[in-house]
Amino acid sequence: MAKETKYGLTSLKKDFPTDESCLEFVFDNLHSRECSCGGTYSLLKGRKKFQCSKCRFQIAPAAGTIFHKSDTPLTLWFHALWVFSNAKSGISAKEMERQLEVTYKTAWRMLKLIREALGKDFTRLGGDVETDSAYFGGKGDGGEYNVRQSTVMRSKALVIGAVERGGRVRTKVVERNSAVEHGKFLEENVDPLFGTRLMTDSTSVLDNAARGYERFMVNHSRKEWVRGDVHINTMESFWSHVKRSIKGTHKAVSKQHLQGYLDAFAFQWSNSRNDRRRFAVLLGTVLLASRV
Repeated sequence: MAKETKYGLTSLKKDFPTDESCLEFVFDNLHSRECSCGGTYSLLKGRKKFQCSKCRFQIAPAAGTIFHKSDTPLTLWFHALWVFSNAKSGISAKEMERQLEVTYKTAWRMLKLIREALGKDFTRLGGDVETDSAYFGGKGDGGEYNVRQSTVMRSKALVIGAVERGGRVRTKVVERNSAVEHGKFLEENVDPLFGTRLMTDSTSVLDNAARGYERFMVNHSRKEWVRGDVHINTMESFWSHVKRSIKGTHKAVSKQHLQGYLDAFAFQWSNSRNDRRRFAVLLGTVLLASRV
């Protein structure tokens, strides 16, 4: 990786050495220094507020953000964001607790708020887009002759995903593996226009859901994995990465919180090539989420 794309602890401390520098960054990304009265906003010493030099109106830039009403220093928040940004296989609350020397409750809350800020990019995917579904979680096995198969499958979470080749990922936890659910997912996340080619396997559940898309299929039941440039290997690579990361880093994730973890992995995948840019995008995303 080129030096200009790296972003390590040294760079973080250089860019954000104090709480004041972090607060200045938050203010400049959410507000203008120029007041409507003609005055200029500046940081009040010893406060987390900015005040206009003329009308004395005050703004608390952290209000409404993930930093709102938090006693944790902003430098620790930015450190947590940096760790999260560089943790391509995820970061557990226990590990964040150890790194920041905070309580487990604080570390868990910080990570939860960061994950909740993700998944709010509603621009649809385009170009060559692969889509597939996967099952997560559950306990036990189907048993002899699969007598417990239905019970095991009901305990699992079903996720639909789509990925642009060389681009972004979208995922959604759904209740049923139905044409309706797949159709809603495609409508919300994949643009059928502008040369979009939809790559799928031969599942019949997409026969109606994918109408309106230029669909290309591979038949896995006949052991056809690739035909020319038609395949869903990118999507399956994403599923494989997420499952290995959950098992290795988080051990287990409940259905209740699975979407947040998937959004985190999708963010990492979509911004995987440049550490510096990924951290900048994460900062912008968590601040923009305060306005959504």
